[in-house]
Amino acid sequence: MNIFEKITELQSKGISFVLTTIIKSSGSTPGKVGFKLICTKNGEISGTVGGGQLEKEIINECKVRFEQKESLTKEYLLSENNVRSEDVKVLNMSCNGKVSVFFEYFSSPDKIYVFGGGHIGQAFLKVIKDLDYSTILIDGRKEFANAEKNPFADEIINEDYSAYLKLFTPYENSYIVIATHTHDNDYAVLKSCIENYQKIKYIGIVASKSKAKSFKEKLAGDFGDNINLQKVHMPVGLNIGGSTPAEIALSIASEIQLVRYGKEIRIKQK
Repeated sequence: MNIFEKITELQSKGISFVLTTIIKSSGSTPGKVGFKLICTKNGEISGTVGGGQLEKEIINECKVRFEQKESLTKEYLLSENNVRSEDVKVLNMSCNGKVSVFFEYFSSPDKIYVFGGGHIGQAFLKVIKDLDYSTILIDGRKEFANAEKNPFADEIINEDYSAYLKLFTPYENSYIVIATHTHDNDYAVLKSCIENYQKIKYIGIVASKSKAKSFKEKLAGDFGDNINLQKVHMPVGLNIGGSTPAEIALSIASEIQLVRYGKEIRIKQK
């Protein structure tokens, strides 16, 4: 697979990455103009910029690009001499050359799958629309799986849940909100999410306490008592009060934001 095929693959899977390209070189360098390397957030590397210490430093800078979420051009001086510079990164290498590298950050919005386009699904899609997410609504009912009923979904899939789940391959680090119109559908989606657990960052299920207890018992029966439910939020949402669809939607969106940024609830002291 060449570098451009890799770019297409990553974009199709919704994976963020940094594309690095040597855009200028002088003297002796391990990488030449046009050499490219791709680094994903989980450290997957494709291509090369010449290897060695230079490539190691470039990969380290890719990690910074993920944190700052922006592109950058950076120069590297490859010299064993005791050289210091504020504008150029000096690497202790015997090449005595110089390269300029362009770091191009490609972001992909985090994916949220919303199973169920009823009152709560509609309200949630409306609340989340202005945040940096890409939303996919799945509902087997034509009267709900349409842009008129759910205008805030980025993508709408009108397909029976059982048929859709047979081919369900969620994007990496995706978020799931389960709010179908039956308990059986809810559990079928939840079970499929558990089977795709490694790719999913958050699973939220609209449920009462008794429904949550029943589902956990069923999961233990299907997957064993040692099943990992750390990513499962059931009942879904933060306990911020209110029971209307809009209030429940706000509680779900708030919980997803906490998970996304690795934050904890802070309680203000009086």
